[in-house]
Amino acid sequence: MEKDNNVIGEASKSKIKNDADNSMIAKFFGFSRLNTSLKKEIIGGVSTFLAMVYILSVEPSILSSAVSVSEGKANMSISGLFLATAFISFLSTFIMGISANVPIAVAPSMGLNAMFTYSVAANGIGYEGALFATLISGVLFCIITITKVRTMLIKALPKSLHLAIGIGIGFFIAYVGITNMGWVKTLGGLPVADLNNFKMFYPAIILGTLVLFGAILLHYKKFVAPIALMMVIGFVIAVILANTIKNSEAITNSFGNSVFDKKDWNYKDLWSGFTFNIKSTFDEIGNVKIWKNPTMYISTFVFTILTFFDATGTLTLVSNEINRNIKDPKEIPDSAMLIDGSSSIIGSLIGVSHTAAYSESCVGISQGARTGFASIITSIGFLISILLFPIFKMMPDTISGAATVFIGIIMIGNITEIEWKKPEISLSAFFTILFMIITYNIAVGVGMGLITYTLGCIGNKKAKEVHPVIWVLSILFIGYFVAFAFIQ
Repeated sequence: MEKDNNVIGEASKSKIKNDADNSMIAKFFGFSRLNTSLKKEIIGGVSTFLAMVYILSVEPSILSSAVSVSEGKANMSISGLFLATAFISFLSTFIMGISANVPIAVAPSMGLNAMFTYSVAANGIGYEGALFATLISGVLFCIITITKVRTMLIKALPKSLHLAIGIGIGFFIAYVGITNMGWVKTLGGLPVADLNNFKMFYPAIILGTLVLFGAILLHYKKFVAPIALMMVIGFVIAVILANTIKNSEAITNSFGNSVFDKKDWNYKDLWSGFTFNIKSTFDEIGNVKIWKNPTMYISTFVFTILTFFDATGTLTLVSNEINRNIKDPKEIPDSAMLIDGSSSIIGSLIGVSHTAAYSESCVGISQGARTGFASIITSIGFLISILLFPIFKMMPDTISGAATVFIGIIMIGNITEIEWKKPEISLSAFFTILFMIITYNIAVGVGMGLITYTLGCIGNKKAKEVHPVIWVLSILFIGYFVAFAFIQ
């Protein structure tokens, strides 16, 4: 009798599985053609969400430091930034899934959010100007995608220079993260290493460092979502310390926002902050300080170039992962690039920096995701996260800082792929990475990299190898540096 029950149970499970795999959802997304199932797609979608959930803490943390062009100080609502981040991540990922049918998640870009705050907004145009630059570059991105300019740009930038820019941004955001962890202090407007900070912020520094080390260890042990797990563990520890040790100045300095009795457990701040950020931005649309500043135009070009190559590289990476061990390869449709660019346009209108397809999508793919249904599951995760806003609001800066450093370290990982033995490449890569950090400006690093690459090719008798696009960009950057130094 027990044996018969087991047979019936297995038959029921098999029927449920077959029904799920032959449902309208399965047919719409093409489960059978791509050798996937409803279970794999759900697990893959959840895995991708967990791998990139850190952006809900990191994006508001970075952008809330962006100064206003009119006030000269930071005044963006962090609550509004959280809602905008969650909403644009939900919307763009959902559209990517339902329209392009690919398991790719889209959210505000790590690296470009740091450039937005520390390289663009801080150079005289404020976050308002930076959002306008984001909007215009999003439009340019879409134009590039649907024209022959796309092919021309792909051929223009040497792979090693593309890698150097990504690595430089990795070092840059790691520096930003180390600052948020408490290791450095602000001196003359720039973060400078100062171990004297340890006395005031040692709980934050120790906890953030443990979170970072734990995430790196789990990452190299192939754990699915290492930074998400370590952020949860670090958050729990911070909340316990903040609510049990209330007489310690160091604890208060480190985890003051994690005290329960200081939290307003309602959602009014979300909408009011969201509308404030939008209104304050468009109030400055006629501000001549923005439109007369060379930073506005050069940053628009740099944003466009960086987002284009970032999207191209990420979509290529994800495509390779999707088609691994598949006889009938699936091509990523051009609509995926358009969705990526369009998301930046929408994001700029609601107050967030550039969006981008996330390489963390490969985590979900490794768990079996092959279709856009996984993206829909990921997008639902972002939507549900809005309800958890009070929890995210309690996240200490040191935890989001550790997540930022972790992503920076991952971005630096392919530094060995740069062709260091070629003088024009090594010179360009070195100046790209160095100047991003010492000037605290990503755009300057990109400009110095392009200029030194061009000069290096001339000096090495390879001037004919320099693509016309690189010549134009090098001249534009020289003009920008001259204008910034002598005219502005």
